Amino acid sequence: MKKRWISLLLASLMTLSLAACGGSESGGSGSEAAAGNTQSFAENSGAAASTGTGTKDTLIVALPVEPATLDPFMHTNQNGFMCTSLVLESLLKKNDDGELIPWLATEWAYEDDTTLNFTLRDDVTFHDGSKMTAQDVKFTLTQLAQSSFHSTFFGCIDTENTTVIDDTHIQVKLLYPYAPLLEALATLRAGIVSESIYNEMGPDEFARHPVGTGPMQFSQWVTGDRIEMTRYDGYWGEPTAFENFVARVIVEASSRTIELETGGVDIAFELPSADWSRINENPETQLISGNTQGISYLCLNNSMEPIAGNETLRKALAYGLDMENLVLATWQGTADVADTFYAPMILGHKTEGPLEYNPELAKEMLAEAGYPDGLDVTYMTYESAINQAFAEVLKNMWGQIGVNVSIQFLDLATFTEMNNSGEITMALMTNTASINDPSAALVAWPTSRTISLRHGDAHIDELLQAGQQTMDEQERIAIYGELQDYLWEKMYAIPIAFPRNAYGARSNVANLPFYPDLMVDLTRVQFTEA
Repeated sequence: MKKRWISLLLASLMTLSLAACGGSESGGSGSEAAAGNTQSFAENSGAAASTGTGTKDTLIVALPVEPATLDPFMHTNQNGFMCTSLVLESLLKKNDDGELIPWLATEWAYEDDTTLNFTLRDDVTFHDGSKMTAQDVKFTLTQLAQSSFHSTFFGCIDTENTTVIDDTHIQVKLLYPYAPLLEALATLRAGIVSESIYNEMGPDEFARHPVGTGPMQFSQWVTGDRIEMTRYDGYWGEPTAFENFVARVIVEASSRTIELETGGVDIAFELPSADWSRINENPETQLISGNTQGISYLCLNNSMEPIAGNETLRKALAYGLDMENLVLATWQGTADVADTFYAPMILGHKTEGPLEYNPELAKEMLAEAGYPDGLDVTYMTYESAINQAFAEVLKNMWGQIGVNVSIQFLDLATFTEMNNSGEITMALMTNTASINDPSAALVAWPTSRTISLRHGDAHIDELLQAGQQTMDEQERIAIYGELQDYLWEKMYAIPIAFPRNAYGARSNVANLPFYPDLMVDLTRVQFTEA
């Protein structure tokens, strides 16, 4: 009987999800055929090298939303960083093998755990022609350390004692050791900004007209329509394969697919999962997909009844979920069942599960937790195909163990506001680590975070701090292994899935790898010969 209701539920939800994905759902899921088309950084680089750069002079991409700002200190939005990847540059980058390589900095070395020395290039200019110096680097690091958006990664910087030695040398002091700092400095969020330009323009103007050292300079922003850039002739490095760049804002997911298929754009991001196979099979287009650095988990509000302080209830709810079928119905075969609290590609990942599906044990534990006759819970979410499918499966599975789920749909703005203030009862959440490090993958877990997880467990803070401030990699792996054991034991949240993602490109686009952090560096894109 159990298998029959699961089969019927899966069939109905797959139909529901596919229908909804065709018009509104963005990225994060797709077909098995698409998943097999993952392209690596190295594979794309080799393809570009062998085919040449082509003659197309304008790169056109489709963004799912318009960035609110292009000020790097004032956002964490991947669409904004994709645009500024052409304008702003970081001290370091990562190569195809994930190794740190010189960029605006030519050399770097730790003097001790809290002292980091950099040597900078001396031939770099901003788009107004002024020279980049160590003072601009100090200004940028100070802004990042003080930014509410980036202090998680850069708050370790002791800005008062960081010293400019001369134009090409800077000594960065830290308030405490922070192991993933170099990893963070190699991301798009750490683009170097001119102190004089930023202060002269002011944050509001800079947000709409960013100036950096990158291969392209800002041209214009037509609100609600597009952002345009042109090649910077004074660039210190290799020029881009294209002279112009246009980011078109196309909110409707199916419209992004159509624009890609008809050649209106060269690259389209956050494609609806129902279109993945079509893009993959079309000789005029290509699907670039892969596993992300993200995890989708069921966030339980540990400050609210009935969850608060009731570990037995949390585990009962976990045992009441058939994870394999839950993930299949929700993500349509484009996510893996989560076996711990962060993705396998991240340092120190330790297999803990998957969680066992045991409805009889779940019922016993419900009674032990004080609910022999079951209980009522409210599940909150916002409209999307994935969220709707997940909510319906959750409701049906928990219904089998006596948990009556009331689903409350909110608009995204209300959901976000309530989550930030800790008012969401329980909901599916997805975190994608912005750097390939456990500290970023577990960014939701510090007790200082105000989101609705609210576990209040100081031991988690102790382990998080130890992992961040320990410089030896093997010691860090051991600490994060202990932390994963502890999180699995306490089950303050229920890990659900490791989702995949994809973006589409025209067949003549080369050197576009899949970025597990979803922060795409567009400077690498090339075109093959027609």
